[in-house]
Amino acid sequence: MRPLLPFLVAFGTTLHAQSWQQLPDFPGTARDDAAAFSIDNKIYVGTGMEVGWGLTNDWWCFDTQAGSWQAIASMPATPRQYCAAFTVNDTGYVFGGIDANGALAELWAYYPLTDQWVQKSSMPAEARYAAVAVEGWDYGIVATGMLASGVPTKEAWKYHPATDTWEQINPVPGPSRHRAAAIQDGGGMLIVGGADSTGTALSDAWSYPVWFETGQYYPRTPLPAPRYEMKGGTNYVMVLVGGADSDTTFHDDAWNGSTGSWTALPPFPGGPRRGGVGAGIDAPNFWSNTFFFGLGLDQGLTRHKDWWRLDFPVGIEEGHGSRIGLFPNPASSTVTVAWPDPWPTAWVEVSDAMGRTIRREQVNKGMPVSVGHLFAGRYLVVVEHGSTRRHGILTILH
Repeated sequence: MRPLLPFLVAFGTTLHAQSWQQLPDFPGTARDDAAAFSIDNKIYVGTGMEVGWGLTNDWWCFDTQAGSWQAIASMPATPRQYCAAFTVNDTGYVFGGIDANGALAELWAYYPLTDQWVQKSSMPAEARYAAVAVEGWDYGIVATGMLASGVPTKEAWKYHPATDTWEQINPVPGPSRHRAAAIQDGGGMLIVGGADSTGTALSDAWSYPVWFETGQYYPRTPLPAPRYEMKGGTNYVMVLVGGADSDTTFHDDAWNGSTGSWTALPPFPGGPRRGGVGAGIDAPNFWSNTFFFGLGLDQGLTRHKDWWRLDFPVGIEEGHGSRIGLFPNPASSTVTVAWPDPWPTAWVEVSDAMGRTIRREQVNKGMPVSVGHLFAGRYLVVVEHGSTRRHGILTILH
């Protein structure tokens, strides 16, 4: 039996090390409904609606190591808000949004090395805003949103940077929605909440894996309460902050969704906030993550430019470089194991919280594994190929 002390430590992690720290304010105008993407240790924030109801197209870069902001090139396009942003191969992409003339289908790419924006192919579909976007494998995923015709959608699209082309994929389950939140999940997109066609806040959560393609979405544990206009982390930092459940009730909740359920984090110190902007940065080890959040609209309809950092301990399953995909998770009968490497097969080992190996077998990538015999609880799943080991946490429900 292999020693699994880090696994046991991760299971025993407590909340005592979690804390918010206020950082230098965003140097642009106070605003809500901005967009953000992160590349390495830098977070890029821009667009949005500023004080006085004006729209913006300026962009700023926050260096998380230096703790400082600097201006970058403004997007050479009309000012806009409610854009969706993602990163692929050290390039930031900003999609859609709404300007003074209506909804947009444009896609713009930002290249940090040259501080240059380049317009790419527009989505070949009805223009939309308040969509969500995440990085896939070597492509971006854009889903849901409010269409130019005034109704929300459940459509989902892939954008392939290598060919500058769009591909429609299966729609998101549940009601059509806009102003949802999305996070890079372990192997794909996790989309959470939003508002339906009547403006009613939603709490359901759906995972779309990209390490093996079936086109299927898997249900995840719903949020503890319905929310729209929450903001989530990038770079696999699975945090959601703020949001609203009506036009007049905003919230300061913060939730960690990395374990298959939602664990409360310290509330946002800036108070109830919707339409803020969030981004995550991977920590250099498996035991902590860093999430950045700020801007947005408070319950008195005042726009803000404050900027905060949340440091919090995490379990072993949140290490970006070593994660595997487990779908569905939680599971009750079978689970499909996937990994980001090109190995066709690997050894899969399942251990309980006491470090006891429950099973070990060679598995084809994307092959379902029977887990119906396991008791309810959490298990460490390790994928091993040669000297490389990757891992995830599986929750069993019966």
